[in-house]
Amino acid sequence: MNSSRSVVLRGLLQSPEEWEVRNRVLVESLSQLAEKYLRNATGRGLDVGCQYGSFTDRLNAHTSLAWEGIDPILTEQQESPQGATLHAAAADSIPCPDCHFDCLILANVFEHIPPDLRYASFKEMRRVLQPGGIIVGQIPNPYFPIESHSRLPFMGWLPISLREKYWRLAPVPWQGNSPWEHNFFAVTTRHLKAEAARAGFQVVTVENFNYPVTALPKAVRPLAVTFSVPMKRFPWAWQFVLRRPAEDS
Repeated sequence: MNSSRSVVLRGLLQSPEEWEVRNRVLVESLSQLAEKYLRNATGRGLDVGCQYGSFTDRLNAHTSLAWEGIDPILTEQQESPQGATLHAAAADSIPCPDCHFDCLILANVFEHIPPDLRYASFKEMRRVLQPGGIIVGQIPNPYFPIESHSRLPFMGWLPISLREKYWRLAPVPWQGNSPWEHNFFAVTTRHLKAEAARAGFQVVTVENFNYPVTALPKAVRPLAVTFSVPMKRFPWAWQFVLRRPAEDS
């Protein structure tokens, strides 16, 4: 990669301090949504797509529920840094009993579920929720000018075949021999609502969401301030709450 272009693209990456602000704001905003719409029956929550559990630990610190997590990147059951149970599983095959949770968190995960697994995933998430239980989550806007996974301009507008080639310019780090480790699909609230309804969920709320400028790389903060008004209508992401109907059995 051209060195000057590399420097420019690296300027789109958050520093550790900016990542900390981002993660804190994300968990606080989703926790507030969860507590607002929660009908506490089991006292348990599940972090779907938990990775290695740092976000799960934050949920345990910010909500009234006891959280565990699942993620297909895990090879066996393990614990988070703070001791939460993490299962090696995906959203379409959750190793938990029926009606086991009050709330599921789906934070920037829906866009990674392959289209042919979305229905099965939502059906499985509905199965493990109590009637009246909720899914609380966030999906990034794939058509935002700077795409959130790659930090590349207009990545989300490309077909997936071209996206893989374009990804080689991304400043984000990767492991192994290929940079295409963050495969995602361009989904919006339209896709979310359709899949949720098909699996029997009620859409409680969908809200525009933007991070504060302190969570953004310093290089893009002036642009975020300049475009703060249009970003209220064309946001960085959307947050949502879905509910399993209370009469569902």
